[in-house]
Amino acid sequence: MKLFITLGNQDDMAWAQKTVEHFHYLKTIPHPQTRSMVYVLWYAPIHTPRRLGLCMAGIPHATKNKRWYGVKGKPTQWQVVDLNRIWIDPLLQQGGAYCEPGIVPGFTDRSGAFRPTVASWFIGEVLELIQRDRVAMWPPVFPNQPYHIRLVISYHDPKFHKGTIYKVSGAEPMYTAEDEHGRTIPATGSNGKYGWVWQLPEPEWTWRDIEILRPRTLRMEFV
Repeated sequence: MKLFITLGNQDDMAWAQKTVEHFHYLKTIPHPQTRSMVYVLWYAPIHTPRRLGLCMAGIPHATKNKRWYGVKGKPTQWQVVDLNRIWIDPLLQQGGAYCEPGIVPGFTDRSGAFRPTVASWFIGEVLELIQRDRVAMWPPVFPNQPYHIRLVISYHDPKFHKGTIYKVSGAEPMYTAEDEHGRTIPATGSNGKYGWVWQLPEPEWTWRDIEILRPRTLRMEFV
């Protein structure tokens, strides 16, 4: 496979913002208050690697969700990261010039057709890295309070796509309802969008054990 991902720097973020404004269906970048970071998906042929995908992640807009976070007994808002923009170049998707075995992850179906799994693979890679990277990029202000990332969330607007990448990457529906047969099915929230959640295990490391990538004031609380 000729794909890999990196945690983006300032140049990568500038590229990601321009890419989102031109090619993402929302055409807008996340608000600065989300403190977003970006993962870059690279295509690495023999020559210079090319940026062909991005995943921006930041603080969720909602301070709480009664089922998932921000209430007693659940992770705090600061333990949640929202994958607020995901974009993959059509070159890596079905029918794209680079959508071939050996270049992108995928499988061959029963009819012999190659089916790429770039999106779910990309999300999986991000989930493996984001607990440590988020704390490294945004160290806890109150280290005595919970700060490990325990939930990763994302939303999709059914007007633009079906959200298949979330289902196949193991996300749980944020909102649910019952169909006519009494089965639990994903449902939209009050904003008309579907929400998705990945639950992450509590890591064993603390912020002291990792390389902190940016300075931040730490405030200790004494009781």
